[in-house]
Amino acid sequence: MKKYIAVLLCLFFAFNSTLYAEYSLTLAEALKCAIANNELINAAAKTKEVSEYHLKSARGKHYPNVYVEGSVNKINDSISLNLNDARSAVIGASVASFQAASGAPDPAVAAFKQKLEQAIPDFSMKFQDDLFYKLTAAVVWPLYTGGKIAANSQAKKAELAISEMEYTKTLNSTITSVIESYFRAKLAQEARNIRQDYLDDIIQHNDNAEKLFKVGMISRTNKLRAEVALADATREYQKSERDLELALVVLSNIIGVELDKVNLITDFKKIDYVREADYFKDVAYSNNITLKDMQQKKEMLNQKKKAIKGNFLPTVAAFGKYELYKDDLTLFEPEWVAGLNARLDIFKGGEDYDEYKAYSKQVEVLDLYIQNANKMIDTAVQKYHHEAQAALEQYESLKSSQDLTEENLNLYKKSFKEGLATSIEVIDAELALEKVRLEQSQALFDFNVAYAKLMDICGNSQILMDNIIGETENNEK
Repeated sequence: MKKYIAVLLCLFFAFNSTLYAEYSLTLAEALKCAIANNELINAAAKTKEVSEYHLKSARGKHYPNVYVEGSVNKINDSISLNLNDARSAVIGASVASFQAASGAPDPAVAAFKQKLEQAIPDFSMKFQDDLFYKLTAAVVWPLYTGGKIAANSQAKKAELAISEMEYTKTLNSTITSVIESYFRAKLAQEARNIRQDYLDDIIQHNDNAEKLFKVGMISRTNKLRAEVALADATREYQKSERDLELALVVLSNIIGVELDKVNLITDFKKIDYVREADYFKDVAYSNNITLKDMQQKKEMLNQKKKAIKGNFLPTVAAFGKYELYKDDLTLFEPEWVAGLNARLDIFKGGEDYDEYKAYSKQVEVLDLYIQNANKMIDTAVQKYHHEAQAALEQYESLKSSQDLTEENLNLYKKSFKEGLATSIEVIDAELALEKVRLEQSQALFDFNVAYAKLMDICGNSQILMDNIIGETENNEK
């Protein structure tokens, strides 16, 4: 249901952008659109469904296999048993004994033989027509397979867990990318607004300089300096507009919605305290998606090893058959049969042994990758934790600088109007304030990106997203 709402939300944005010159977009809305439109997330979700069906299929092998089998058969000739030679021998022996015992004339012997021919039936029987039919119901139930079926089920379960990890990894990566791209565009928007404020102030300053020059209160040099500052401010503002356009293009591609005139209204997130790096390391060791993914792959390989090991053991199955179509049964074929079947492979060219050793080596390789991943996690946590703390400290240190530069600017503006300050001093004060405001926005951007990446390493990107969406929804209420 949430996915459909997100899709409708994205469609609304796309439609809304064609009707209005400018509209607002929150970070929560950008996240919802990205998740609804991202092909890799949708593909990972489908892969997860595939793994679920594979697991169900593997579990189905625990149950008996019941089937009906039918066939139409044609052979070169019908199968018969012909004992007429024995019949002839019996009749001949009987006639000879009769003739010897009775001494009867030939006509009487011939009559006796004729009676025997009529009394003794034909000694031939057809067992199978050349065209015959078969219809059999059967059941086969594996009772013992050396643990292969159970191991295969566990391996498929591990594969499902791996597909879930891949889905989560893709989702977390998308969340981090959206947060970074949104706040990069937000930074560009803030820079554009700061450049706009600076340009407005320089325009006002240039007008004041023009008026003061006309009444002879400032020199031509001061007036020219104001004009140069106006040209510089105009150029910087135009550059900030282009930077914002590019940042919005990147954000558009990530969330799958075309953005033109949009106001990014979610402010940079700032927290007062970032926990110690050791806390995030412990969380990452437990929740990091890449690490959990490799651990599940190791579990899958171990289960495959168990399945291969089962090939060295016998398999036992119960079976039963019942002939549904009996008309073409021969005398030697029963209507039903039931029993046990056992099989033990003695020699297969060593393929099972070699495959078992191959899986063992793969487990050893994964162990090395897991060790390396732990080191990489440790380094990444240290890096992003340091960047987040440094950005917060930078932002806090700039607060006092902003107060000072604002006070200086107001002082120089008043002094300039009274002819007590130069144009250069006013412009330098304007530039100092612009620089501090830009550095503050940059510090907040650096913190948010570093914190989002820290949450990604810790496997908590979805918690971060839920917090962002929850805060947005609470603010709307």
